[in-house]
Amino acid sequence: MNFDDTEAADEFFDFDLSEDQAINNRITTRFVRKDIKATLSKNGLFSFGRGTPVDLIDISSKGVLIRSHKKLNIRDKIMLELKFDSGKTFEVQGIVVRKPSLSNIRYGIKFKRYNDELGDYLLETQKELIFK
Repeated sequence: MNFDDTEAADEFFDFDLSEDQAINNRITTRFVRKDIKATLSKNGLFSFGRGTPVDLIDISSKGVLIRSHKKLNIRDKIMLELKFDSGKTFEVQGIVVRKPSLSNIRYGIKFKRYNDELGDYLLETQKELIFK
């Protein structure tokens, strides 16, 4: 393909992003994993030791997307326990940054800090190439 013609180049590179793609601010690879069990605890005075199992939709070294019927609010501080089928466990502090609409039960959680060890372990143990 010859891009000497500016109009032809514009047509080649002209594409529309869907609404979901346009609002995706993540800069790390999100892995879809079925070998991780996730338990969420809200950080607070009365929630000590009360973990709630949640469904892990996808994960990166910077955060997770979960499905949970437990009501969370934007800026809620949480502790997430991630237990791999291999037995390796990570406890990660995070904050709720995305809250679901009325018909949705998905929450976006950003980790308090970048977790190199978790990121490396995700790459090392990735068996299937399923990522977003």
